[in-house]
Amino acid sequence: LAALQVETRTLAMLLRLLCQLHAACTHLAASAWGLPSSMQETAGHVRHGVEGVQASLSHAHSFHDLSSLVLVQSRETMTRAQLSIDKLLEYVGQRAPLPWLVGPFAPALVEYPEDVPVEMAKWEGCITIG
Repeated sequence: LAALQVETRTLAMLLRLLCQLHAACTHLAASAWGLPSSMQETAGHVRHGVEGVQASLSHAHSFHDLSSLVLVQSRETMTRAQLSIDKLLEYVGQRAPLPWLVGPFAPALVEYPEDVPVEMAKWEGCITIG
């Protein structure tokens, strides 16, 4: 009985994690509009794969309800999703412009072009490099 309860809780936790992952992948796919089409497609494939795994596991009450084929396919799908997300992160990390990644956290770099004088009084006490 205790083993069945652990299995039921584990499956429920897995389904909650898949739901959270699906929401994150949906947001990722929607946010990828500024990336090249291949990266947008990759984000869409990840979302679709997570949806498939979620659908495959959603009706199970225990792991015994799932065939070994479904479990193997789900694991392979999640491995491909992880590799695809790593590929997206690598692409963004290597090719995205610095202001796009840093945004408002570097106001001296983003908001003030080199030819515009910056009022240094507001930066008093800051450590400068170089």
